[in-house]
Amino acid sequence: MYIKLLNYRITESTFKSYPLPQGVANFRLNPNIRMDIKKSATDFLMTITASIKPQEGEKLPFEFEVKLTGNFRITDAAADVDQMRIEASKQLYPYIRSYVAAMTAGANQMCYYLPLLDFDTAPATKHTEITKAAPGAAPKRPSKGDTIIIRPIDEV
Repeated sequence: MYIKLLNYRITESTFKSYPLPQGVANFRLNPNIRMDIKKSATDFLMTITASIKPQEGEKLPFEFEVKLTGNFRITDAAADVDQMRIEASKQLYPYIRSYVAAMTAGANQMCYYLPLLDFDTAPATKHTEITKAAPGAAPKRPSKGDTIIIRPIDEV
């Protein structure tokens, strides 16, 4: 284990429900899942953003965007950012998955679960510019940190 979870919280959540037109029973939900990372010498911050938004002309029963931020303490200074990203994703993703399921069920919609992901092997695109925090300062919200965009396996 390279990091220790200190806390997490939902920092932003939006949800819109739509009635489906008569006769529309089939639709495909394509979630976008993004990880933004900010790291200092001793701390690691990850924000996971999960969203479903309709494409132009597409009819969906709902759309949402949820941001969950976790604060971590780095326990192994030799770990690289990708190792910490994998560990942080494994620890935080179940919380955002649970939140989305509760949010959709609470809106009297079909209960929607974000897909299960294997973060050890999940395909990811990665922008590797790491945002450095000021010396001795804890990282704030991610801005230009590592951005990892994970797609479900069946979309590759």
